[in-house]
Amino acid sequence: MATPDSNHPTWSRHSIEAELVSDAHLGTGSGGGGVDALVSRDRHGWPVIWASHLEGVLRDAARRLHGPESAASFFGRAGGERQRALFTSLYAADNPDSRVWRSTSRVAFDNRAPKDDTLRVVEYVPSGTKFSGQVELPDGELPTLRRLLQEVDALGGGRAAGAGRVKLSLGQNTHEPLIIGTAAGRLTLLLKNVEPVCITATATPDNEIPSLAFVPGRTMLGAFARWLITEGHRDFAALLVRGRIAVSDALPTPRPPKELSSADVLPAPLSLRSEKPAGAKGPVPWWAQLPQSTTRLDADEVAGRKLQRPEDDLFVFREGPDQPWETFRPLLRVRLRNGRPDPMQADASLFAIEHLAEKTLFLCELRGARPDMARLASVLGPVLEGRRWLRVGRAGAPVEVVQLEWAKELSPGPAEPTRLILTSDLLVRDESLRWCSAIDDERLRQLPGWPADVTVEPLVQDAAMAHGFNGTSRLWRMPAAAVRRGSVFRIHGSGVAQLARMAANGEWLGERTHEGFGRFRLDATLPGVTSSTAPHGRITHTAYAEEEAAADATRNWYRAHHALAKSGSSSERKPSLSQWLDLVADLQRGAPNALDARLSPTTAGARSWLHADAKSILEKLSTLPSNARSSYARLFVRWLRAGLRQGVV
Repeated sequence: MATPDSNHPTWSRHSIEAELVSDAHLGTGSGGGGVDALVSRDRHGWPVIWASHLEGVLRDAARRLHGPESAASFFGRAGGERQRALFTSLYAADNPDSRVWRSTSRVAFDNRAPKDDTLRVVEYVPSGTKFSGQVELPDGELPTLRRLLQEVDALGGGRAAGAGRVKLSLGQNTHEPLIIGTAAGRLTLLLKNVEPVCITATATPDNEIPSLAFVPGRTMLGAFARWLITEGHRDFAALLVRGRIAVSDALPTPRPPKELSSADVLPAPLSLRSEKPAGAKGPVPWWAQLPQSTTRLDADEVAGRKLQRPEDDLFVFREGPDQPWETFRPLLRVRLRNGRPDPMQADASLFAIEHLAEKTLFLCELRGARPDMARLASVLGPVLEGRRWLRVGRAGAPVEVVQLEWAKELSPGPAEPTRLILTSDLLVRDESLRWCSAIDDERLRQLPGWPADVTVEPLVQDAAMAHGFNGTSRLWRMPAAAVRRGSVFRIHGSGVAQLARMAANGEWLGERTHEGFGRFRLDATLPGVTSSTAPHGRITHTAYAEEEAAADATRNWYRAHHALAKSGSSSERKPSLSQWLDLVADLQRGAPNALDARLSPTTAGARSWLHADAKSILEKLSTLPSNARSSYARLFVRWLRAGLRQGVV
């Protein structure tokens, strides 16, 4: 394998194309809808080959070709040595119809009749499906990667049995670089995570690793500094580490704003409350009702009403000062993984990782003196132009710059602000150098730079723990208690104008402000407050009402016809579970005679559908609209399958 250049080799980005030659199961660790194992899918519901699986298969190929030591040098080692090539997942070019493979155990060695309770149903992506991804690596390692891709001929589960055969190819990725422009004292970046990113919310996770819904400023600062150190620019990394350039939290946005410098995004203020949903009658629970417009109210101005606090992952956003505020929540997903904390561990441990879905957009701001910003931009050119990725979060997920803007100076804000809102966590110590989890007017007056003639009244505040990880020492930073982002205070006094100038000039409160802590904003009204008729006050989520109603109806069908799952011998033959799954598959693909062929069977194998209970289910399905039959049949089969496994009597 190629030896890395000690003088910081040039990097390039390439595309990886994959085409399935045979059906493939791209395991996901989840099931549902009568299927034991579903394929992995991205945020749009399309099949995906996760980068971790692709890297694992390539690592095995490298071990066979070059030995364990060379493979570890290329793909990284446990304990901190990062891999030299940064892969993305391979995403499908379209959403193909899935195929279902079924297998079962025999009743006996000389009896090929299947056991219904051992039937296994696995979803497969059909052959011919095309995937594409990207890889960033030093130019000197390109021949090695090309050889490894030629060595790999199968992906996914069941490779030894002929499933998942694939053709992999490497191509040049064409990217139009962004124009950096003339440096100023404030740089606003629109970032996009190319891969799902996990920002661990705790230093002591259990078998589920939770993630923050945003990227803290300390994480972004570390990503920039690590890139600069890796490229040999330690002096420029010192601009960030020593606080001469401050980096804000990277907060998610629902869409790209027209002007980056005019857009506002902040964690939902803690006093931004919503009315509790009314109780729902009937079989459909309240959370499965069709989405309705959510009323967001200022708890300080509403008395005598039961309101609930905003969710931890709720944000408010507007594209400009004259635009209305809207609330939104970024897409957080959970993925199951297998790992070995101890290399000598025999069996892998199952754990779950929560992450922000791929292609989430973030707004981030860098501030500093104009000369320092110009120096930093000169060496960060490949990153700012979008030609190189930053490695952010757990396992170093690739994050790229998709838009940048040297922002103009901010105006002081509203003429008569009455509220101070923390837009990031605030670090403050008391006289004994202990971290404060709550502050009052007296504590704020002791902060450096705080105007003497400003009176503060806390309206709602909370505590939060600030964790961190030092990538150089490979150790966790000592946690700190902070006043939580979103805390709201009422302010008044002649010094409020000075506070507004501080916010406009980037003069923040408390400690470690260059890492994004202590940021605040002043408002006359609470951001995000909406009325029940305002469309921007709506939080969109998936509606489960139709599926919940179908599940309730099919459960009643099953209770009335539970003889279909009754164990024991019977003189009247019933359809097998495999036949029920065939019915679901025919309905899903829209076969015109899926029900008629079973209601009036013409073959001996289909005579089992003449069973009274089975025929009754077919008649119920025939009365439904054609677009609802497949979902009802699928849910009924789930009830039936559960009964078969439990041995209903």
